[in-house]
Amino acid sequence: MNSPVSKGPAAEARQAGLQSVRSHPMLAPLAQAASFAVDKEHQYVSPKGWLAVAPSGQVWLHGKRQTTPQAWTRVIAIALVCLGFGLVRRQEPFELWELASLLVADRFCAELKLGQLPDDLVYPEPDFPAGGAEGLLRQLCVDGCDPALKEWQDHLCGSASLFCQFDVKPQRWQRTPPRWRELLADGIARDVGHALERAAGLPSIKGGILPLSKAQKARRRLIDHYPLLGALAASFDVQEDPRLCQQYDIRVAAIDVGARSIWINPAAGLSDDENLFVFAHELLHAGLNHASRRRGRDPLLWNIACDFIINGWLIEIQVGSAPGIGLLHDVAFSGQSSEDVYDSLAQDIRRARKLATLRGVGAQDLLGIEDGERFTDAEAYCRSALAQGFDRFTSGSPRGLLPAGLIEEIRSLSQPPIPWDVKLAHWFDERFAPSEPRRSYARPSRRQSATPDNPRPSHLKPTEEERRSRVFGVLLDTSGSMAPQLLGKSLGAIASYALAREVSAVRLICCDAHAYDSGWVVPENLQERFAVRGRGGTMLQPGLDLLRDLAARGEFPKTGPLLIITDGYCEDQLSTQMDHAFLLQEGRRLPFRPRGEVFYVSQ
Repeated sequence: MNSPVSKGPAAEARQAGLQSVRSHPMLAPLAQAASFAVDKEHQYVSPKGWLAVAPSGQVWLHGKRQTTPQAWTRVIAIALVCLGFGLVRRQEPFELWELASLLVADRFCAELKLGQLPDDLVYPEPDFPAGGAEGLLRQLCVDGCDPALKEWQDHLCGSASLFCQFDVKPQRWQRTPPRWRELLADGIARDVGHALERAAGLPSIKGGILPLSKAQKARRRLIDHYPLLGALAASFDVQEDPRLCQQYDIRVAAIDVGARSIWINPAAGLSDDENLFVFAHELLHAGLNHASRRRGRDPLLWNIACDFIINGWLIEIQVGSAPGIGLLHDVAFSGQSSEDVYDSLAQDIRRARKLATLRGVGAQDLLGIEDGERFTDAEAYCRSALAQGFDRFTSGSPRGLLPAGLIEEIRSLSQPPIPWDVKLAHWFDERFAPSEPRRSYARPSRRQSATPDNPRPSHLKPTEEERRSRVFGVLLDTSGSMAPQLLGKSLGAIASYALAREVSAVRLICCDAHAYDSGWVVPENLQERFAVRGRGGTMLQPGLDLLRDLAARGEFPKTGPLLIITDGYCEDQLSTQMDHAFLLQEGRRLPFRPRGEVFYVSQ
């Protein structure tokens, strides 16, 4: 037996067909593991046949058959598919089993459009039942075999069997046979990956796909082996132009959520494991919606705080390896949230600004414009993809454990956000519980006509003392920076909830640089056009001091409750002992850590 490489038209067509199979991404793993030879002496291949295949992966080809490269591609692919399906074995009745196996393999090759059978191998396609070759074998045994199919088998195999060498054991020096099913599965996965790459417009060379870069390999590893981040990784493109990275001052990596692009600088010289870590780092920025969760905080400090948390999680679950060029990681922040880390960093802002993200010192690795429908849709998709990855991680066989903080953030982001007005309603319910209905026979109500002799009790209204006790205060920031829409929306919501909870009056304090007492205001009046005083600078402490003095004179409850409506442009510290909460416009933040609840009014 000789090598399939020889001269002549027959050899050239055979070699072209073999090369076509070897270059196909789905069959390449099988073709690389198999061994091909020309059987010139017809020891295994019949003179009228095409080829023969053994369970070990040895394939013998006819040495003198005159045909086209497309025909050889199809026939060799049929033999390899039989190996991949695990069909090259002895099963009785053997001739029908071989026929069923070849028909199933040829149908698979036809669906993939692998080569083309010559005219003498065209056959009437049978009805393929469920169960693959096993099912087709049962059908042939019960219903009988079409003579045309038997004739097709004879033309393909000749007087010999296509499956052979079942009893030959490998020598000690020979390697064990490959796992053909796993090789075919790997080829299918590779072919799907190449189809996705072609759809994504990745560059190709001579009809094939260029070798993957380290960043693209990291993306592929995340898709194949990390179900938590696989869906996210598939939705982001990789940008690796070193000139653009230099132009945008990207030292290692950055992400643009709105454009769904991750920038990785190849000049950073990261290893495969380091690229995997960096890629996962940027994906978690997107999946956890860090850009929109900033809410008016300093962008750089917020980015650094999120980096500390993300890096701690990735190191804990051992995704790749941390880059050797330096990383934001501190075990003191373990178990904390990004908001907590931000508050800690804000205590020494000058030192925190010297820390370096993956983009560089004093630069954010969160790129792009953080508003607009495009950005909102991208963040919603990232949030959904991360939630799907978490479901896939928990539903299958878990591959390790996830940090409790990461699980908590994913679950909280998966829940629809509670509107600010619903949260405000809960705040009112906690402080103004619905009055319990009371009835009395002191003044009976009208008697029912069905039972005129039975007196009915009447409903009692709350006493005047109870009604007067249901009051609260509103400290309204009336500085020039306050948007009129925020004032109107906040006062309208406060009035609606006050009326629903039988609040008798609201003590309204307007405050810019000075405090103006508007006295007790009936909630109904807040729903109409209401004149406010101020529109100067912003100082809220005078209003709190005025309420404290009113409480000392008995004109206001000493402990509140109090709602403070502001845009956040106020003092760095406020002092009050009253039960209070803040209403801020969404996207703004207070310059201090509030003790009371904060409600963000949506625009």
